[in-house]
Amino acid sequence: MSPRDVLAACLHLLFPTPCDICRRPLDSQRVSALCGRCWDRLERMPAEGCARCGWPFPAAGGTLGTEVPLCQRCRETRDHFRIARAALRYREDGIARAAILLVKHGRRLSLLHHLAQLLAEAAPQYLSPGEWDALVPVPLYWMRRWRRGFNQAEVLARAVGRRHGLPVLPRALRRVRATPLQHGDFAARRRNVRDAFAARQEVAGRRLLLVDDVFTTGATADACAATLLRAGAADVGVLTLARVE
Repeated sequence: MSPRDVLAACLHLLFPTPCDICRRPLDSQRVSALCGRCWDRLERMPAEGCARCGWPFPAAGGTLGTEVPLCQRCRETRDHFRIARAALRYREDGIARAAILLVKHGRRLSLLHHLAQLLAEAAPQYLSPGEWDALVPVPLYWMRRWRRGFNQAEVLARAVGRRHGLPVLPRALRRVRATPLQHGDFAARRRNVRDAFAARQEVAGRRLLLVDDVFTTGATADACAATLLRAGAADVGVLTLARVE
């Protein structure tokens, strides 16, 4: 338990506060602003699924007679990244979704650090960290980062890097223009992020693992991967905290 969490626990004894998810009193198993029950109920992604994006599906429905099982999205989409995996399922009204929104809009850095440790611990279940040379966090536009005070993707990447001995390249990508919040289907989201990124650090010949908080349609990850490959990266994968259903 970090000093910040010890202080939070002491303050809770004096000024009891409810869990930010279920509003029940925080218990001794609390994890930052979440009670132990809510933390344990974070929706985990299974290890098996689509060979490219990791989306879980019944084996018969995904394979369709091929040796490599692909979901419908990946059969219909040409991605620039080779593989993508996520640790949590981002469901409407789900606990993982609520926790991530608390981090992004409530600036709960303590909770973000715990979620980052969860991702770092879960990463080997979904990807082999030894296959990659470095981690690249998906960048925020400078004004959005300034307003938020942090880039959640960079916090996640640093936790994974520390645990698995991989360098983090926070300047490998730059978001060169502000983009509206993503809405719509894959095509609309792809148009939204077209030409939004530029590579600004030497990436040639390196196998790079993109890190972000949420994989929705994959449009942002694909745009980042395309930029890195044009800059000479040898391979690009994607690791996210959560995947939208």
